[in-house]
Amino acid sequence: MKRPVFRFEEARLTDAPLPVLHTRLNAPESLACLKACRGLRPLEVEGEELTLRWQHARLGSVEEGTLRVRPHARGAELQLQGRLKGWGAFLVVGWVRWRTDRMLDRLVQEL
Repeated sequence: MKRPVFRFEEARLTDAPLPVLHTRLNAPESLACLKACRGLRPLEVEGEELTLRWQHARLGSVEEGTLRVRPHARGAELQLQGRLKGWGAFLVVGWVRWRTDRMLDRLVQEL
């Protein structure tokens, strides 16, 4: 039997320079907006692209998320992607959406 999957995606531009983002994302525990993302993995650096991933299980569902930072002419582009998979997702989809809603806006404010 197939398991339901919920996905979300959001993108923002910021004028923060890439080195500032690299420093702040290297210590994600210092950013209040990322404290709710449990299971954070170390920051991945591929050229000028920064990637922060997390994954954890909750109530029979698995939450996976990716925060990508790419250079942009005006600073940096932030892209948040997430996925919630499993039957338990019906119980927590509202909570996850509430937690990730405006996450990129709060991240930009914390920079």
